[in-house]
Amino acid sequence: TRKCQCTAILTFLSLFQRILSEESKSVTSAAQVFLDQVCLLEELGWYQALLDALDAEDYKGLCEALKKWDFQILESTKIHRVLLERIEPSFTKMIKPRDLLRHLGDCLRKRECEEIQIENQKGPIAAAERLTDCLKRSDKQNWFKLLKSALFSCELTEALQLREEEERGGGEKSRGGEKKMREYQRELAEPVFQGKNTVICAPTGCGKTVVALAICEHHLKVKGKGAKVVFMATKVDVFNQQYKLFQDHFQEKDPDIRIDGLCGNQGDQLSMKVVMENNDIIVLTPQILVNAMAGGEIPSLSCFSLLILDECHNTTGKHPYNIIMTSYLDAKLSKEQNGQHLPQIVGLTASVGIGSFKNQSEAENNICQLCASLDSRIISTIHTNTDELQSYVHTPDKEFFLVEKRHTDPFIRIIHDIMAKIEGLAKTVYNIESLSAIENRDYGSQKYEQWIVDVQKKCRVLQLKDQEEESRVCRALYNYTEHLRKYNDALIINEDARTKDALDYLSVFIQQVKNAGHDETEQRLTQGVLRGLSSGGQKENPKLDMLQYILEEQYRQNDETKSVLFVRTRALADALKSWIEESDSLKFLKPGVLIGRGHKSSQLTGMTLNSKKGVLDSFKSFDNQSKILIATSVADEGIDIPQCNLVLMYEYVGNVVKMVQVRGRGRAQGSKCILVSDKKDRIDKEKHNMEKEKIVEKAIRKLQDTPTEMLHKMEVFQRGDKVCRDMVKMVPERRLTEGSYQLLCSKCKKHSCYTDDIRVLQVDTHTHTHTHTHTHTAVTQTTSEYCR
Repeated sequence: TRKCQCTAILTFLSLFQRILSEESKSVTSAAQVFLDQVCLLEELGWYQALLDALDAEDYKGLCEALKKWDFQILESTKIHRVLLERIEPSFTKMIKPRDLLRHLGDCLRKRECEEIQIENQKGPIAAAERLTDCLKRSDKQNWFKLLKSALFSCELTEALQLREEEERGGGEKSRGGEKKMREYQRELAEPVFQGKNTVICAPTGCGKTVVALAICEHHLKVKGKGAKVVFMATKVDVFNQQYKLFQDHFQEKDPDIRIDGLCGNQGDQLSMKVVMENNDIIVLTPQILVNAMAGGEIPSLSCFSLLILDECHNTTGKHPYNIIMTSYLDAKLSKEQNGQHLPQIVGLTASVGIGSFKNQSEAENNICQLCASLDSRIISTIHTNTDELQSYVHTPDKEFFLVEKRHTDPFIRIIHDIMAKIEGLAKTVYNIESLSAIENRDYGSQKYEQWIVDVQKKCRVLQLKDQEEESRVCRALYNYTEHLRKYNDALIINEDARTKDALDYLSVFIQQVKNAGHDETEQRLTQGVLRGLSSGGQKENPKLDMLQYILEEQYRQNDETKSVLFVRTRALADALKSWIEESDSLKFLKPGVLIGRGHKSSQLTGMTLNSKKGVLDSFKSFDNQSKILIATSVADEGIDIPQCNLVLMYEYVGNVVKMVQVRGRGRAQGSKCILVSDKKDRIDKEKHNMEKEKIVEKAIRKLQDTPTEMLHKMEVFQRGDKVCRDMVKMVPERRLTEGSYQLLCSKCKKHSCYTDDIRVLQVDTHTHTHTHTHTHTAVTQTTSEYCR
């Protein structure tokens, strides 16, 4: 299985896609899947077909061995593979893969050469690692001889000398299929190896998951049968990625280590208690653990010996991480339990720069609060092995493009007039200004969207003396505000994309209203709208012109560029995809879109896990099916996109943590991160984030240098938070009255069902909907909003 990259010879098997996916993680694992399926074949001539395919794909040595059923020649190269494994960490830093490739064509396949060239975009070390891996899997008898000759021809005397010294018996041995830790990764893990609760803070792309794997190995070895490890990922997409990495690593390292994973609603289908009792490592989304603890399946966190929290900066507020750690801290600070038998805590993050802060002192307090929430006295960063880190991890150069706004835009004026008229109609039904305190709500802004949400929420609990009048008022206000929401969306799309895209968005909405049998109010709102908008004229968007220039220039300089374009909304992602596909100079990019799962209030359909995987696989593929990925915030944290060398932030600015995460998508050497905006304050905010990042680095160093002061602050935060939690628990819980309650539609106050008609299917998952005869689907909310 170590000789054959299987996907090239599987054209005759239906499992091609499965094996292709497997190979992207582990070639050996893919080969095993392939052989398992081959053993099941019964068709006449399958063995010859296998030999023919191997020969066609230049697996000459493997083909010859299978023909003669004699593997002595292949096995004779094992000593050279072991030797290369021993020197690999130092060897990959000394060689020049591009030069060596010219001399190693006879022992590498064409596809392998292409892969090494692609890896070279991320830097010479990445390409050297790929070259070394290909050599270790070569089935050519003379590959080692050719390597020695190539090193001599390229005058790589240090690498040649290292090989010769190792051949004489020196060097450190590697063990089996264990993932080798780099020195900076070992530095990050060292406090954890000493048994300390630790927050590991290191750049995106440096391999924090490899550190987590090493931590798990060490922990299982030290704790023995008492070990029980939980690794948590905040998003389902990231969970799938990390769970696969854990499976592949330990399958190769130690198949006896039992691993299972739970995410989404699997926690309701499978017993967490059974999973915990029958596995050594459990990979979870954190809500699974929260539910299991609330339901009594997991009596306490003392059932575990190690908790690893990926993206641990999320341990704030009502996030599941914080709920879990609150339980941990209550047990630690409880006089009865006195913190006995609590698991070791390890947090992983690219930045601890959480919350708002103006100076280093405030940043230190925020970091101490995070560490207090994670009960971690150590912040592990890289100090000693910074040179090695820089050889693997490349921070993209940051550039800013401030673009002029459209000078005139008839579309905006027309939409503003329509929205003002709709607000006027709404006021004839009810004084909507009395329903929300949100002010300064400009059309086409996020604040206007918040105002709409607030008005609709207040309508749900609005009570009038006349029941029929109440129903009519709520129904009308819902229609008015829902139309205002769509026009507000159209303004946002028009601001960042084309007027055509905004018109298409409105066209889809209006057609949906008509198809659903629109009432008199909706007829008045939609009649002739598109004709009026279309006659308003369309102006080019300067931001799109700038974006086109950047993309054309980047791909002119490097046609192997891989880009990720971050946008704020799904509607904009869809609009920019259409724009690229309709552009003669950009359509070759074949854009893919990566968005979230969708929301009940959105007319845009979200993406399933399978569709996301398909988009990412296309983007990562070697045949360059897709050269650009348009993504919302779903891709800025955790998802591994190693091929990217251009990150475009299209009006996409957040806090320090988001900046670090987004920038970290650009992994290749020479990567760029570009912000395009027509708002100077938005660019200034990103520049301010860069300054705040430096403040965070100084704050971390200060806390590391003054551990006693840090510990004191943490204890103050922990005890203060505990007092607040205890006070909340002292407030008597509101007693639920018994009986059946009537649930009403949130839009028109018509009867929907009784509480007796509802049964609980799953806890803490998506709310189910009931079909209503009105234009839109009505969503049953909580009883507190609808019951009388």
